[in-house]
Amino acid sequence: MSSKTGEDVKRPRGRPKSVDSDQRRDEIIGVGCDVFIEYGYINTTVDVIAARCGISKRTFYEFFNGKADLLRDILKSRSDSIFFVPEIDDQLPLEEQLARIFFIDEDGAADAAGMNDYFMIEVGWEAAEQVAELRDDFSLARAKLAEWLRQMKQKGRITVADADAAATMLIGIVFGSLSIGRAEMDLEERAKRTRAYLRSSLKIFAKGLTA
Repeated sequence: MSSKTGEDVKRPRGRPKSVDSDQRRDEIIGVGCDVFIEYGYINTTVDVIAARCGISKRTFYEFFNGKADLLRDILKSRSDSIFFVPEIDDQLPLEEQLARIFFIDEDGAADAAGMNDYFMIEVGWEAAEQVAELRDDFSLARAKLAEWLRQMKQKGRITVADADAAATMLIGIVFGSLSIGRAEMDLEERAKRTRAYLRSSLKIFAKGLTA
């Protein structure tokens, strides 16, 4: 994957406006989300995030130890266990409950903004190959997902012989959308295709558990 970040490191001239600490932190988080989604983890740099914020790298490091630290903060702000593992809803179809776990439920918008939470988890999955703490975070998330599946089995909602294996398989299916590359299409088209892939995949997976 080629880097597109060269033009982004130019900083505006002049003295930066004074902002309070909470506002600055929120700004870095918001810009960080946009940059991670646009470039992915590997091609994202602190230089790019700082430049987009109009701050120095030194200011960035006053809030975060690096891009991995920022990414973990973003992911944990959405759910303590990376995925959103909800309470079991006896009235909601299994497909929709699975979609909620990965932030792609039916109520969410199909545009890029509506897919932001999923895209951030996707970035986390990519980063986990390099960041040990994120590997641990995803292992914990997988364990919680497996426990949720066991509870669904106990309630008679699904038939599954091995909840741990099923959780691992589900995660693999969901992040198969990483094959929908960032470089080949604009963000809106990528969001549309990714959502369609995920909804179709979860429907097939849910049928397999309830057959």
